[in-house]
Amino acid sequence: MKKIFKSALILIPLCILLGGGFVWFSQKEEILPVTTIREESAVAEKVRIVAFGDSLTAGYGLPLDQSYPALLEQALLSRGHIVEVINSGVSGETSAGGVRRVDFIRSLDPDIVLFGLGGNDALRLLSPEDLEKNLDDTLALLRKGDDAPYVLLLGMRAPGNVDQQYRQAFDEVYPRLAEKYTIPLVPFFLQDVALDPRYTQGDGIHPNMAGYEYIVENHLISPVEKLLLLQKSSM
Repeated sequence: MKKIFKSALILIPLCILLGGGFVWFSQKEEILPVTTIREESAVAEKVRIVAFGDSLTAGYGLPLDQSYPALLEQALLSRGHIVEVINSGVSGETSAGGVRRVDFIRSLDPDIVLFGLGGNDALRLLSPEDLEKNLDDTLALLRKGDDAPYVLLLGMRAPGNVDQQYRQAFDEVYPRLAEKYTIPLVPFFLQDVALDPRYTQGDGIHPNMAGYEYIVENHLISPVEKLLLLQKSSM
């Protein structure tokens, strides 16, 4: 009789109290800790932003945590957004390099891409026609498919020491492509930063930390938050 009673106890489901409610389980069932459930939920909700660009994205001359992707992530987290911002900047990359690398960017499974190439094309006086074709091809691949990420285009401008015809042809590329793909545009990524010694390193082009902080606050936060709202509404 005692043996039968002990066997019955083993078979009876156990009842534990969790958060004011009862959860029934057999001895073979696995109950995940509440903290684990919360962590998995947070990971599932995290929005992945990929910064796709050249040395201006990579944070040339600075520690990685002073680059604009790192500072943007900090700013967005402080505003309550659950995001990660991946720095995929390659120093020296031209628009042609972007075409070669776009498949890798898509493989990162981004929700949002901040796309900023072309500065090195201007410094090398590469053809504005080639710039437009390369950016166009890259944008087409970024926006391809039902799972395409949202894109923010980061515009560049030709240096002031080039001839007017080249400058005009170069500067018109970004607004034209933004209109074609119906994507938001930052007209000039380095607006109010380039050539200002308060915001740039010794070359007058690459931002220092103060310059990146200015860019994040004045050029990026607003359009990125709008894309986050769009991304959330599409889920």
